[in-house]
Amino acid sequence: MSIPPFCLDRDFVLKDTSNETKWRNGIPNYSRANSLFEKYKSTDHQQNSLPFIVQNIVKNWEKEVSHKIDPRQWTTVDLDNYRFSCNGQQKYNGWDMVKQGTYNALIGQTNYYDSSLISFDESHLVFRRSLGEGFAWEVLEVFSGPPTVTFTWRHFGRMTDYFSCTGLSGLVYKADPTNKMVKIYGMCIATINDQYQIQDLQVFYDPTQLFTQLTEICPYAPFMKLSNQNSNQLIKKTTFNDKNFIPEKKDLTNHQSKLCTIS
Repeated sequence: MSIPPFCLDRDFVLKDTSNETKWRNGIPNYSRANSLFEKYKSTDHQQNSLPFIVQNIVKNWEKEVSHKIDPRQWTTVDLDNYRFSCNGQQKYNGWDMVKQGTYNALIGQTNYYDSSLISFDESHLVFRRSLGEGFAWEVLEVFSGPPTVTFTWRHFGRMTDYFSCTGLSGLVYKADPTNKMVKIYGMCIATINDQYQIQDLQVFYDPTQLFTQLTEICPYAPFMKLSNQNSNQLIKKTTFNDKNFIPEKKDLTNHQSKLCTIS
């Protein structure tokens, strides 16, 4: 069987201009991420090599899962057998991923980020705003495959604008940009079928490595201590877009940094 084009062209799925294709907000523009990738990638895989192919499969998978709202139109996955998980936790199928989104599925609930309070669109806005030059991704090394492909990866992008989201406290916090390159590392175990489609994708990494860099200027913001009297009320009332609710007579400035606020 010939190798499908999504294995050889990182942007192949973006060339799907059919009126039948259901894009979330039109065909996305990856020019900034591609430019960042070419400028700062740490590897240069030989064309048509296994690392080159794996890298392109995953890049096209991310584009489809993030931007095509009908999983039946995803060419990079074997939908009937498709499962996605992160750090051995909950397994999502294609329909779950459409609702949850890649960021929420990859991060879940941490002290820094509460996926239950952040929608698909909000999750993409949070990182697109903060990492204004794009968030590039590369395969570092492939250890086995196929059909079971084990590989390590690097995600990187410059923090050019503020980062703000809802933490596990239920409060929204904001950290101003460092203008530094944010870099995270992890590994994957992917099972693919004989058509190079993903059947099972298991991601392993430490989300803390991302958020400690994004909150470097104000590292205490996500850990604001709530009083027993107000904690339950805050968690119930505060959402990602709830900018009007402020605890009565409380100074919410993080005094560790004037560039850090909690609301």
